[in-house]
Amino acid sequence: MRVASFRSSWVFTALVLLLPLAFAFNLPSPALTARGSVSIGGLARSSGRLAAKATRADGGLIRGIKMMATETVPLALPRYTNFIGRVKVAGKDASLIMGLLFAVACFGWAAMLYPAIGLCYGFGKAFDQKRRRAVDWIVHWWAKLTCLTILYKPTVIGRENLPAKDEAVMYIPNHCSYLDIFTLSGFLPRAFKYVSKIEILRIPLIGWAMQAAGHIAIRRMDKRSQLQTFKDTVECLKDGNSIVTFAEGTRSASGRLMPFKKGPIKMAIKAKKKIVPISICDLHRWMPDSSVTPLGIPMGVTIKVHPAVETVGRDENLILDDVFNAINNGLPEFQQADDSTLFSPGAPTSSGGSGSGDA
Repeated sequence: MRVASFRSSWVFTALVLLLPLAFAFNLPSPALTARGSVSIGGLARSSGRLAAKATRADGGLIRGIKMMATETVPLALPRYTNFIGRVKVAGKDASLIMGLLFAVACFGWAAMLYPAIGLCYGFGKAFDQKRRRAVDWIVHWWAKLTCLTILYKPTVIGRENLPAKDEAVMYIPNHCSYLDIFTLSGFLPRAFKYVSKIEILRIPLIGWAMQAAGHIAIRRMDKRSQLQTFKDTVECLKDGNSIVTFAEGTRSASGRLMPFKKGPIKMAIKAKKKIVPISICDLHRWMPDSSVTPLGIPMGVTIKVHPAVETVGRDENLILDDVFNAINNGLPEFQQADDSTLFSPGAPTSSGGSGSGDA
């Protein structure tokens, strides 16, 4: 008992000392202003500062973007991250202290919540086979507790744009960090499933819980698997489940928004469900694709929920255009799409695929 008490006191003391350091060294860079709305799919957009509304070439209006991407964003990591065990693992960046804390929190909370997952899974199989909502909320608390353990709590803007709790929609966020999954699962106050690559669902404890909740697997290089994923996702949406898909298809190495695949748009159209675009801002620098652990305590991260985009009776290219612009306009300037990589509907490299990403 004395040893356990000593260890608990040591961990608590370390966290108390680390938190002030994080704030002390989290020095902002000069302010960045957002670029104007981009033009994709051959449709004209407004230029200069972001407008709350923009006119499409067909005379319609893009849904208003209430959250302007003009906030001051620190580009460099705080200086304290250089003193918490930065190393290279298989050619990628890692932090020994943050990596250990994240791993212990992630698998520790998963292990502690597993009895509840088992009970909720049994309840879902008996009474809620198509939704398994109880397991969804256990996964939500697992992700949230994991993030809070490493002192990470993002800000959610645009909660008023979230659908009713019993309304199924397609959520499409940008994807630039492994922490995107924890961020959405832990702090977006809605239940949903992911379209995830099969390798994630095979991870002990974590992947098993996702399977218990009914998340959808895909083998990205298998055409037959992609077709089955399309059918499963449409059916899941029709059964009353919201779905998260990463339309870029993979994590962005640079943090900038990449071209979209049409798969998620087609799924939402087929299921006759709305699409809710989401911008995840300033998370890339804390755990980019080039790292295997968080590199520091994530701060200044914002989840921006945009107004839903209607899909019924509309052209898929126009829908994709609206979703892309909503997400892009909500991002800070250094995460917005590069002009040379903007998506053009019908492009051979973007016409297929489910867009499931690395979730």
